[in-house]
Amino acid sequence: MIPLIVILVLLLGLGVFLVIRQNRGIAQNPEDLVGNTAGNLNNGGNFVEDDETIYFANPYDQNTIYKMNRDLTDIRKISNAAAGFMNIGGDYLYYYQKNSSAASSLGFVVRMSGIYRSDSDGKHVLCLDKSDCDKLILVGNRVYYTKAVDGLMTLCLHSITTNKKDPRQLTDFLVNPAGADGSLIYYNGTESDHYLYAYDTRTDSSRQVASYEMWFPVYYGGCIYFLDLSANYRLCRLSLSTGEMNVLADERVDCFNVGNGFVYYQTNDPKNPALCKVRIDGTESELVSSGIYHNINFAGGYVFFQDFQADIPQYMCPIGSTSVSTFNDAKAAAMKYME
Repeated sequence: MIPLIVILVLLLGLGVFLVIRQNRGIAQNPEDLVGNTAGNLNNGGNFVEDDETIYFANPYDQNTIYKMNRDLTDIRKISNAAAGFMNIGGDYLYYYQKNSSAASSLGFVVRMSGIYRSDSDGKHVLCLDKSDCDKLILVGNRVYYTKAVDGLMTLCLHSITTNKKDPRQLTDFLVNPAGADGSLIYYNGTESDHYLYAYDTRTDSSRQVASYEMWFPVYYGGCIYFLDLSANYRLCRLSLSTGEMNVLADERVDCFNVGNGFVYYQTNDPKNPALCKVRIDGTESELVSSGIYHNINFAGGYVFFQDFQADIPQYMCPIGSTSVSTFNDAKAAAMKYME
């Protein structure tokens, strides 16, 4: 029989090995790398993609992490973490773990809510910060995220390196970091105004860019897409080069996503709410599906969305189309892991 002291020494040694392994250096990302799109992150960050793979929170399996090819084939589960605000950089995933625990094939694994990094197969998990957050994004080799600060009544902007070094509080007011383009994070003001600002991650400084009252600014193709607070949250586009502002949807909008030449948006019509689409120049507006939807995410040439009051079914539609179906392959993959 192995003495208890030997077992304790072995366990301690294993623990030290795992800590060293988790905190070892990882390959550096390009300084202008951005881990996900603002449109996805403003809609929960349930999908993220690189050149070969799509990672997503599968609503048919408690929003745990799955991966698949960009043509939506070979769907497989990689983690029991219930994830949101997913980002990818190099060979690593970064995400917010929503739940305090998750089931595991080896028993029951306790995992505190917080910001985590794992490899692209969901392994070698490292907690970067055990705080709750409302948004996060990977820019270069730092993760930018919002979290509460003692003594303040708002979520403030923080950052930490991808290897859990050099934690910083960057502001004492709310900054939504989702709208990154390279080293610049575009955000709307939350103090004296709601104008457009740019936070430079190289200098940790901000500057005002435009004096339109806006919410959820999204950078895409040299323009900022946003909800116009001065005109009942209508959907607009602002050219950063010319300053020209165009109205894309002259009605109240709750949420939107932009990419592949189209904007998909949810209207806030008390009598006839609907998911609609329009080209980025404001032409060819069409109804996609009547009802109230949210979590509008783009990946693999598709737009994914959900009913406002239900995670399932997961709806999908080719970007540019109005042909809606349900993501049955994600459901089938989840059923396989639940057998």
